[in-house]
Amino acid sequence: MSLVIKGRDLHPEEITPLLAIEPTGVREPGPSKWDRPGEIDGQWRVSCDERRTRDFHEQLDSILSVAERKRTELRQLAERGYEVTINLFGFSGNDSTLALHPEEIKRIARLGFPLRVAASMNER
Repeated sequence: MSLVIKGRDLHPEEITPLLAIEPTGVREPGPSKWDRPGEIDGQWRVSCDERRTRDFHEQLDSILSVAERKRTELRQLAERGYEVTINLFGFSGNDSTLALHPEEIKRIARLGFPLRVAASMNER
């Protein structure tokens, strides 16, 4: 689970002081051997994963709480042309399901940023 800010000219060191949050990951603009081919956007992100909690709803609450506290700053970044998203990712298989509670959906909608779901279909 991550709050992600991306942009072709995004330099992570400019985002950190604006949000007053230390990121859990950054990426400078330009090609990288670790990303998909053609992915050149700079990236700033704060993530919550199984190292903090294995509970999906606790992870989501953690990321939404950060985004809600920084809503004004995130909207300013979006107005400057940066892409701001809430990203969910994880293994999907064996008839897995993902259920969002109505209050979680309301919180995401109030933020106004896209929710991206990326499932890994790798066999485990």
